[in-house]
Amino acid sequence: MKKLYSCLIILTFFTACTASDPDVKDDPATSANKGIGAVLPAYSNNPYDNAGRIYDDLFDEYYNGSIRSKTVVGIITEVTSIANANNAFLANNNSGYQPLSATRIEYLASRNSSDIAGIIGSSNLSLTAKVSFSNFLISLVGLCSTETDAQTMYDEVVKYEEKVLMSSFLGFEDKRIILTTTSIIRYSSYRAKKKPKKNTDPDWLILVTHVFGAEEGAEENSSKAILTGLVTGIVSNK
Repeated sequence: MKKLYSCLIILTFFTACTASDPDVKDDPATSANKGIGAVLPAYSNNPYDNAGRIYDDLFDEYYNGSIRSKTVVGIITEVTSIANANNAFLANNNSGYQPLSATRIEYLASRNSSDIAGIIGSSNLSLTAKVSFSNFLISLVGLCSTETDAQTMYDEVVKYEEKVLMSSFLGFEDKRIILTTTSIIRYSSYRAKKKPKKNTDPDWLILVTHVFGAEEGAEENSSKAILTGLVTGIVSNK
């Protein structure tokens, strides 16, 4: 808890050094008045929504399988194999990506919510984006620990996505990285609250490790975000 408070203090300092965005409003985004897709947890206003959908499909395929490696290298191989057999992933993977690093995956998988400020602070996001995204993650982790309603979690992520979309202080790359990552967050947090877990599924309560992996991967492209996020989450649960 002390570490979490420290994160908040650090972020408050960052915020004091960064201009606030007058274009970002606090009006809630709900399924009744925003660009929601036909089936939750889709959100059609997010131009990178496919990342979350494909991530969710690969999650299902992995945990529905019977063979699971105990090593990081083995998990990377298994998830990559599943992805390469998935038509949606292949269609999304236009430019390819650099191979996943087992060492980096192990490091991210060993982190927790007290590391949000440090991990996001070392990302390639702008200072404004780092503050915004870190504050959002800290808030969402707190909400997820007490909230049982999938719709509430969904609305919270969509509300933040709408802020990002409307912001004039975030550049194209900031928005691309954040919205790719929030798409994955939206699908995974909705699953955690809405879909019953099989006995073989992990305790998937918004483990920030997969968010760390997704954000880092998104800096390259959405395919890397999907794989790095999923593998990091799996490793942290093994």
